[in-house]
Amino acid sequence: MLGGWDGQQHESWTGRLADMAAVEAFAATRVSPGEGERLARVALRLRTRRSPIASVTLLDPIEAFPSRWRDVLDLLPVDIQTEAAPIGAGDLGRLQGTCLQAISQAHIPEGSTIEGDGSLIVLRALTREVAEHWLADHCRRNSMQSRLFVCEDQAASVDDTLCVQGLPTCGFDEPSALRPALQALPLALETLWEPVEPARVLEFLMHPIGPFHLTARRMLANAFARQPGIGGREWSKAREQVAQKLGSDVVDQVSYWLESARHARSTGAPLDDVIARVIKLQAALEMRLAGLRERESEAALQLDVKGALGQCSQLMEGLRELRKEGNANVRPRALEQLITHATVDSSNALAVAQVGCMQSASAPAACVVEPADEVIWWMPSRPQLPAPLPWVGEELQALVNAGLRMRDPAAEMAALMAHWTRPILAARQWLYLVLPPEGSEDHPAWQLLKAMCPDLVPQALQAHAAARGQIAAVEAHPLPVPRGRWQLDQDASWRETYPAPTRLQAQSFSSLNVLFSNPAIAVLKDAAGLQPAPTLAVSEGNYLLGKLAHRLLEILFAQEGALRWSKGQVDAWFEPATEDLLQREGLPLLAPGNAMLLQHFRDSARSSISVLLQHLRHARASRVQAERKLQGDIFGLDTSGDTDLLIFLEGGGTAALDLKWSPAVRYRESMEAGDYLQLALYAHMSEQELAAAPVAIGFFSFVDSTLLTFTPNLFDASARVVTSSIKPEQLVRSAVDTWNWRVDQWQAGNVEVIAEGLLPPATDPPAGCLPLRPLGNWWGDFAALFGEPEDA
Repeated sequence: MLGGWDGQQHESWTGRLADMAAVEAFAATRVSPGEGERLARVALRLRTRRSPIASVTLLDPIEAFPSRWRDVLDLLPVDIQTEAAPIGAGDLGRLQGTCLQAISQAHIPEGSTIEGDGSLIVLRALTREVAEHWLADHCRRNSMQSRLFVCEDQAASVDDTLCVQGLPTCGFDEPSALRPALQALPLALETLWEPVEPARVLEFLMHPIGPFHLTARRMLANAFARQPGIGGREWSKAREQVAQKLGSDVVDQVSYWLESARHARSTGAPLDDVIARVIKLQAALEMRLAGLRERESEAALQLDVKGALGQCSQLMEGLRELRKEGNANVRPRALEQLITHATVDSSNALAVAQVGCMQSASAPAACVVEPADEVIWWMPSRPQLPAPLPWVGEELQALVNAGLRMRDPAAEMAALMAHWTRPILAARQWLYLVLPPEGSEDHPAWQLLKAMCPDLVPQALQAHAAARGQIAAVEAHPLPVPRGRWQLDQDASWRETYPAPTRLQAQSFSSLNVLFSNPAIAVLKDAAGLQPAPTLAVSEGNYLLGKLAHRLLEILFAQEGALRWSKGQVDAWFEPATEDLLQREGLPLLAPGNAMLLQHFRDSARSSISVLLQHLRHARASRVQAERKLQGDIFGLDTSGDTDLLIFLEGGGTAALDLKWSPAVRYRESMEAGDYLQLALYAHMSEQELAAAPVAIGFFSFVDSTLLTFTPNLFDASARVVTSSIKPEQLVRSAVDTWNWRVDQWQAGNVEVIAEGLLPPATDPPAGCLPLRPLGNWWGDFAALFGEPEDA
């Protein structure tokens, strides 16, 4: 079309040319006109109407323009810009003369000499960040009104650095589909699909812009992160809180967006459903925009929301077009493509040129407008080179015979090379060419400069800055070495308020384990009250599998007579119960890509439940309480905890089991070594609460369906009976001794900091105390406050 084609079939056209004409005949009324067609209409109007345009100055030769543009320019008063002359002196002036000679003669002349007078400087930095900070320092030290900054790529990053250095920004804007308001539409439509993508649901709930109240979405997001499902206990609690705080209308919106029927990704969603959701989102965005108009300080967000409304409108057009073509459904991939096409480039409303900023250009071709005393050409990026013509020789001849003037890639390349010389020709006194870091692809403009000036060698930016006094040595000040022990102020007024290194009213196994094994973490967490910043993330991995397995047993033992169920009854119950639980609390296992993990969970849970019931029947269990809360004290120290399974036996007596989603061998070794304080505390609290110690305690592993216990002949023969020389009551006494030892340290103002490489090393526990145990990685947030070891 740009070459002058009228869209009609020509008699001599066959093959691909005939196909192109047939496609154009079909699409002419269905596809918006392109640049060539619009220019043809402009030329037609110019022939019949008077134009108010007084003159058009051409900065490029007329031959560089496509045929349709030439048709338009022929109808206008055109002024051809005369050939420029060098405006610099010294090295810069000689290079400008060589560039002009290369443009006029269409070949590279003999190279000009470089004397190093400082008018032409080529720099290469180690990193972009180093170069950006050099630029900020250069601008601060050499303030001038006439400076032109040319940057084609990652210019917004340069503006960010100028901003943090207290310099005026140029207002470079990089359009991006990642503007927050433009994410609302794809996230809202993600709620259509089954299976659910849990991470996308959490993003939908946490996003600042959405189709219903932000407070409601945040409340649901917290519940979803704790229990990743829709309809489970945490979700239901959050839903009730939304109803109480925000009303039933918001609950209805929650139901519409997240609890209504979803559609299979393989078959797609009905177009009417998709359109209805887009309309609802549009209404929410319009309400948001109306509220923002009343606040002048939210001008930037207003632009974002307007962009999102435009995105919705464009998508609606695409969906209606699909409906006209007879489509009833739209699949996820097609919908993603429609959203991509509908996503307008949203500008950054915060990217503004500030008072006192440099002249700037985002393309070398724009540098012809106005010269400057100093030009900084910033890291030329890889250009878009002219593409070869898609036609073979016979096809090209047929197009020429039809009257078309096809573009010439060689002429386009020559014009592009002329554009690359414009930043050089725009400099009056100094030209700085800052190259990207080593390893980046060289821009053809730099290759052209090296061909014209073989003596031109880039300097290391650091060496250039050091020679001009822009780099100063910073005296080394070693950081204080973290110590393996903190000494507290013994005269501090708070010491009497906290006689123990904790604020907890009752101790659990977890809190005692931290205090015993690393008092510094207990002090930071329980005494100082420090908490890691909350980060919402969907539970996954073994942690999620263990939680779901616990919940399955909790649901099972809530059924009447479950202890006496046959294998067939268990199997009949298992599938629907598991499916319902996964929907309510375990959506990550149903997400695409998790089929193997889901099958592993189903197989392990089904097998383990059958084995566990067999053990319980053999032990003549009469009832089972899951997640049974226990309370007690050890020599005046209040304790609490939840035992996973408290089993009541016929004829009296109980047993306590802790459920694990890990191989049983790990816990067998701990039991043999006497490292089972958690079970010992359960036994102690059970004895205090029920007036009798459990007849058995142990672990049950879902991974390998293994029950570990100290008590022989109680459970089925497949149970592994473990022998240990350390009894539960000994562990409890050792826990008391260890507590007293750590409290004595605290009262003396000492807090042990236990980490590899810290000095002094950890103190060996006194006789009768529990040995030190390494804590898991989940305490790393607190350990990060310790610093680096002395030998680091």
